[in-house]
Parts: sequence; structure tokens; C-alpha cells
Amino acid sequence: MRKLIFILGLSLQITAYAQSYTLPVIESLAIQNYPLIKQSDLLNKTAQLSVENIQRALYPQITLNGQASYQTDVTSIQIPIPGFSPSTLSKDQYRATIDVQQNIYDGGINKTMTQIVEAGNKVALLKNEVNIYQLKERVTQLYCSILYTQSVIGQIELINKDLSQALSKVEALHKNGLVFNNNVLQIKAQILKNQQKLTEVIASKKIVLDALGLLTNTNFQLTTPFEMPNTILAVDNQPEYERPEFRLFDAQKNNIQSQLALVDAKNNPKISAFLQTGYGRPALNMLKNDFALFGIGGIRLQWSLGNFYTAKREKTILQNQTLIVQNEKETYSLNHRIELQKYLDEIEKLNSLIVADKELIELRNQIKNTSLVQLNNGVITANDYLKEVNEYDQANQLLIQHQTQVVQSKLQYHLTKGKSN
Repeated sequence: MRKLIFILGLSLQITAYAQSYTLPVIESLAIQNYPLIKQSDLLNKTAQLSVENIQRALYPQITLNGQASYQTDVTSIQIPIPGFSPSTLSKDQYRATIDVQQNIYDGGINKTMTQIVEAGNKVALLKNEVNIYQLKERVTQLYCSILYTQSVIGQIELINKDLSQALSKVEALHKNGLVFNNNVLQIKAQILKNQQKLTEVIASKKIVLDALGLLTNTNFQLTTPFEMPNTILAVDNQPEYERPEFRLFDAQKNNIQSQLALVDAKNNPKISAFLQTGYGRPALNMLKNDFALFGIGGIRLQWSLGNFYTAKREKTILQNQTLIVQNEKETYSLNHRIELQKYLDEIEKLNSLIVADKELIELRNQIKNTSLVQLNNGVITANDYLKEVNEYDQANQLLIQHQTQVVQSKLQYHLTKGKSN
């Protein structure tokens, strides 16, 4: 028994000197270790490359062409012209050209495509942020579980300390023949029972520590202390929330607006300059059957009217998608407010319970101390004393549970609101 007391005391000393962790530090470690954190970089690089490819459309477009052909007939002039004898064209003809086209006005397609890529990347980044935010919620739950087991372990150690002191006094009374040996055995049995409970709680804490260790890539010890967060509940009535989900809905609507702009851009006329130079037989002079260099250049106007047939339907589809996203945002907002109110009600209930817990603990402590005096005087048995110790222990356990729950509810409220802890 003395060995057990020594081990518990040593555990408290080791805990006092171990490195302590706070919730913001744990969150930071988890985010740094989370594989999705690398995805933001990849998304940005991919979007940058896509934009660069789109911008390349503004560069001169160069095409190399080569052609050799044989035809069964060629153009000829059968009308006799005095003093003029046209050459007979060869049936085998050759042509090599370089075509250069430069966009002057593309109807705004290039600019709109760039905006679509940027808007799509914003959506992807915010989806990634939503996943990381869910990681923070998971870390908070694990952190609060550790706080709870940490407090329960401390409470069991304190109860065992009280029982050990009572055991020493009862053993002295037994030596003097003032109490039966059964009283000594009952207290020893209760200490062993508490040790079993301690073993279970430590095992539960290890499970949570291992899970948190995997998330943060950190090796936590059973004696590693975790600090209680300073959870000040700040309630405001701001209509705008900072949850990434709300920004995601807005980004999705912006993305759809960019696609609407592309529908209009496709219906605009396009203007480009072109240049073709080459070498072949025949060249531009179809009446001359010699190889020669040639060139042609100018301005080209293109206006495809086919897009007008589908533009109205495409816009209606995109507008419906905008309404769907807006509906999803309103639904999420409603559930969000319900969730916030749930935490506020839970916090109010737990605060009331904590006040009652503290009053009950004070009463139970007085009863426990009185019972110890009665036990020493032989008025009650060890079993009667242990009942009061257990009642006092249960009252403390409830206080620990309610205190941890109120901290977790406040943290969850802040997370749901979109505020940092």
C-alpha cells in the first residue's frame, strides 16, 4: 500500500515538470501534420498553370502547313489572245505555308476563362479549408476528453490519499484493540477498487492520447499535462459568420456568375489579324506555273450565331444552380443558428449544475470529515465511512464532468460561430 502511495506521488511530481500543451498549440500541430494542408499549394499551382495556358491564347498562333497534290485537270484559258500565250499549269502542285493569327478582340472569352479558373480554385481552396476546420473540431473533442481523464485521475489520487490517511488511523486503532480487523480490510479493499478505476481511466486517456498523437505527429506521455483553455463565452448578434462554409457558398455563386459571363462572351464577335506566307507552285498568280514566294495578310471578323440558339437555356441552367446554392446556404444558416442556440442552452444548464455541485461537495466534505472522526471514535464502522467517501467522490466526479462539458460546449460554440479558441 505504501508503494502505491509512493507511485502516485511520483506521478504527480513528474506531471509537474513535464512540458504542458494548450489547445491552440495542439491545433497548430494537427494542421501542420494534416495531409490536406499540402493540397492548398497544389491547387494554387494548378490554377496558376491553367491561367498561364489561357493567357497563351493572346500570343500569336503560328501554324506550319505543307501540301503536295496531283489533280486530273487544271485551269486553262482556251480563248486566243493576240500577243499572249499563258503557261500551262502543272497537274502536280506544291505548297508550304506559315500562318500567323493574332487575336485583337476575342469577345472577352480569355478574361472570362481566367476568372472561371480563379473562381473554381477559390471554391476548391475553401472546400479544403472546410475539411481542415472539421479537423479542429475533432482535435477539440479529443483535447476535452484528455482534460476530463486528467481531472478524474487527479480526483482518484486525492481520494486515495484520504483513504490512506484513514487506513493509517484505523490500523493504529486495530493494534490497540479498539476496532475489528474487518474495518482495516474494508478500507484496503476500497483503495484497491479505486486503483482499478484509476487503471481504467489511464487506459482511456492513453487511447485518446494515441489518437491525438497520430493527428499531431507528437509522442505524448501519460504524464503530459494539458492546460485548461480560457473559455470566455462572448455572445454577439452579428449576422455574418466566419465559418468557411459561408464563404464557400459565396464562392460557388461567384463561380456560377463567371460561367454566366462566359455564355455572353461566346456570343460576341471576334476580331483577329492574320498573315500567311509561303512558297509553292503555283503561287498567288494562278497563271504562272513556277515556284514562287507569296504572302497575304489582313483583318478577320468572326461572329458565330449558333450560340444564340442555346444561350438562353444555358443561362437558365446556371441561374437555377445559383438558386440551389442560395437555398443550401439558407438551410445551413438555419441549422447553424439552431446549433449555436443548443450550445448556449447547454452552457446555461451546466453553469447551474456546477453551482449546485460545489454546494453539494462542500456538504459531502463536511459529512466525510465527521464520519472519519466517528470512525476513529468507534461510533461507526469503516463501511459507513466508505459510503460517505464514495458520496463525496461521486459529487466531485460530477463537478469534473460538468466543468469539462461546459468548457467543451464553449469551445464548440466558438468553433460553430467561426471564432478561434
